[in-house]
Amino acid sequence: MWLLETNVRQSMQDAQKSGFTPSAEHYAKFEARFGDAGASGDNKLLTIAGENAEISVSGVITKAPSFLAMMFGGGNTTYPEIISAIAAAEQDESVSNIIFAIDSPGGHFDGLFDTLSAIQAAKKPTKAIISNVGASAAFAIASQADEVEASNIAARIGSVGVVATFRTNENEVSITSTGAPKKRPDVTTEEGVAMVREELDAMHEIFVTAIAEGRGVTNDKVNADFGQGGTVLAGEALKRGMIDSVMTTKPTTAKKSGNKLEATMDLKQLQAAHPETFAAAVLQGTTEERDRVSAHLVMGQSSGDMKTACEAIKDGEAMTATLQATYMTAGMNRSDVSARQSDDESANAGDNATAPEVAASQADDVASLVESRLGLGE
Repeated sequence: MWLLETNVRQSMQDAQKSGFTPSAEHYAKFEARFGDAGASGDNKLLTIAGENAEISVSGVITKAPSFLAMMFGGGNTTYPEIISAIAAAEQDESVSNIIFAIDSPGGHFDGLFDTLSAIQAAKKPTKAIISNVGASAAFAIASQADEVEASNIAARIGSVGVVATFRTNENEVSITSTGAPKKRPDVTTEEGVAMVREELDAMHEIFVTAIAEGRGVTNDKVNADFGQGGTVLAGEALKRGMIDSVMTTKPTTAKKSGNKLEATMDLKQLQAAHPETFAAAVLQGTTEERDRVSAHLVMGQSSGDMKTACEAIKDGEAMTATLQATYMTAGMNRSDVSARQSDDESANAGDNATAPEVAASQADDVASLVESRLGLGE
């Protein structure tokens, strides 16, 4: 029983019926791919880069290596290899994420559900990325991941269904025992087709149930909206809930500026992605804020207008020409007042004694407030 796109299955069957004879070169390729499987302990599907483990699922998926699948199905991946790769990724302490790189028209029914169970049991976050095609059995594998993404808008996704193919021979007659009429259904009759379809429907039900559970939807949703046996392009698959996202050439967080794309990110993302840049930005901001606050404090103390200085500091205002004029005016007014009161030495003495102390106290209060907000005193 196949969970496979029709055109791929047809190509394999045509090759088989035509009596295709592989060459020595074909056998060498097959031997290179599967000949030493398990002998070296290395898994040919698994690639580890940083904290990510990528498991390649390409070509027709079978329980055991298949020469026809490799030659006419765009390659061949086996279910045991996938299970082994998952186990290796789970055991590797350097791996934090498991990614399934899928480009497959599907595969055989046998072996699929053991693979789905292995994905479901994985403790590390999983993601499936579908490029070109993720159909039938391959889509079932993708559906079990925590996140499913199409690598491009042309990716074909779906083909949910079970197919059985029979070859008839007019010179062959099968007779079953009385108690086993369904053992050899005659597919040239309506009764025989009904018998086969009964079995296919049962298999279809558990196949759909696995996909529905993986995608968090109902069986009815899968049967109605997930292509009804056909594939849909990535954009439509996204609308129907078959996948979670479609990778695009420009980030969804990008803003267009002229002919360039400017990516945007918040402070947490910047700190996580570029810690050195984040630290430099914080240092620069701190330095600029110190300069701004100091400028206002100096002007406020010199002019005697600490009220304006404190308000400017709290409001985040820069040292503008308008504020400089305000400080200068306050300073001149203060000088005029001092000159008019020069004949009163006691008053001048009191003013000279208390003004600097008040200004210093206000400056200290403002500086402490700013440093507290910037986290400079910690």
